[in-house]
Amino acid sequence: MTDEEKEKYRGGLIATCKTYCHIDYDDDIEILELMFDTTLDEMTELIPNFDRNNLTSRQKLLAFMSVKELYDNRDKYRSDTKTLSAAVSSMLLKEIYGGAAE
Repeated sequence: MTDEEKEKYRGGLIATCKTYCHIDYDDDIEILELMFDTTLDEMTELIPNFDRNNLTSRQKLLAFMSVKELYDNRDKYRSDTKTLSAAVSSMLLKEIYGGAAE
């Protein structure tokens, strides 16, 4: 995949993520891109053989859900730790331990 193709793929994922997060304006696009890239960095570290340029459907949904959670809770300050939902945790564990179809 060329650099141009990678950037086009990333742009499409960010556009879909923006829709998933119900963001109708571009004011927060930089923070959304940061959260998306950070999420993919985390997935790269945690998921064996993760390819950020060829996400499975489950990996896409996991990334979008993670970004939405980060985005929706970016202004909340709490003393306790917020945990991922059971569905997100389950998908992440399956990815970490090779539950994805090869």
